[in-house]
Amino acid sequence: VAPAAPGAAFAAPPPPPAPPGPPVPSTAELDYADLVLAGPDASRGDRGLLAPGSSVDRVAAEYRRRAESVGSLPLPERAVRPRESAGSFDHRYDAEGPADIPSDGTWHTVTVAELPVGLRTEYLCVPSVEETVYATLVLANGTGRALLAGPVDVTVDGEHLPTAALPTLAPGGTGRVGLGPAEAVRVSRRTELRESTSGLRSTTTVLDHRIHVELANRLSRAVTVEVRERVPVTSQADVRVEERADWTEPGDGHEEAEPHVPGTRLWRVDVPAGGTAVLDGGYEIRIPAAKALTGGNRRS
Repeated sequence: VAPAAPGAAFAAPPPPPAPPGPPVPSTAELDYADLVLAGPDASRGDRGLLAPGSSVDRVAAEYRRRAESVGSLPLPERAVRPRESAGSFDHRYDAEGPADIPSDGTWHTVTVAELPVGLRTEYLCVPSVEETVYATLVLANGTGRALLAGPVDVTVDGEHLPTAALPTLAPGGTGRVGLGPAEAVRVSRRTELRESTSGLRSTTTVLDHRIHVELANRLSRAVTVEVRERVPVTSQADVRVEERADWTEPGDGHEEAEPHVPGTRLWRVDVPAGGTAVLDGGYEIRIPAAKALTGGNRRS
């Protein structure tokens, strides 16, 4: 081997190969609208992966997009999405037969099934707030299928009432639909407060609240009226509330699962056709004589 000539340059070794970087998607793979998820019929290596679709796949995807766009349309009046009305909801509805639905981009009503629902009319009032009686429709779902919230048309004595909102009713559940004021059923309420003292040295103030409610039914049939009252609630050991009425607390023999504020009391009375009913009750508040109720001792 001949020695290198003086001043000759040595050749540098080639640089090592760069480490492989993360995969970079191609332009076709970034066209999300054109990507198609490979189904179970694809090869094992492609199954469940996204890949650019063919023109046929793009046409199918466009039809699917148009079909799913109906979900963004404004809902019909009083219609509620199941996720909002029922939360987590899993139920299957079997249609009685096929139906043709026009593809015109609007909502259409399709009869899936007819379910018998128990109905009864009840009347409700809160005379301490408003001396008005409201008609309500109590629905009982005794079937094995759920009824979703939505609009419901009600006819009473051959008269069509305004469309109301039906609550979600699970199988075996009940709900109440408001029908508006009942002018033929009237209610009036009077209260009386008697303040006195008790105890050996008059150390306790007794606030005796008396409630008098009168109902009048001008209809040609008997009606059931639920009268709602409210008694004070205390968390102080030296303040006592003693009730003197035959009303009941919500849930005592009532099948409707409605939320109620603390202290709610219910009277349920049957008023005969053309007749009246009288309800008397009340409560006593016993407080130390040196104290007073917030807002004054007098209550309505």
